[in-house]
Amino acid sequence: MANDYLQIPLQLGLVTRQKQLKRCSLSDSVAGMIHLIAVTHFGENKQDESFGNELWEFDFETIDNAQAFKERLAGSLGNAIVKHEKRLGSVKVSVGFDQVVTTVYKRRVRQRIQITVQGTLRKTNESFIHNEVFYMGPLSYY
Repeated sequence: MANDYLQIPLQLGLVTRQKQLKRCSLSDSVAGMIHLIAVTHFGENKQDESFGNELWEFDFETIDNAQAFKERLAGSLGNAIVKHEKRLGSVKVSVGFDQVVTTVYKRRVRQRIQITVQGTLRKTNESFIHNEVFYMGPLSYY
């Protein structure tokens, strides 16, 4: 497939030097938008305060009920993707949550959230799968 989509983050310095912005495939563009939705908290985008998801509300919280947390997060991400990424249909979001002990950015991290987004690219009717991994305590993305 042709690289018809702009790659994010945009490198606007290229425009001022009269060069082409970097391009990517449809699949990569949709994955980039999902990542942007996942790393944005509600209210961060001043033009559309509904852009983002609830994940960032739990940054320093203790998760008492992991199953309820997973369902709430999957619902929040699913709704945001359906609303803001119209190129993806049949969206299904699954969330995994487990305990790990590792070093990320010289910090011990104990909870890992694995997010899988599945769907169908509307333009080509191809299957689409995208994975994100976040670490809590404090929450950060990888």
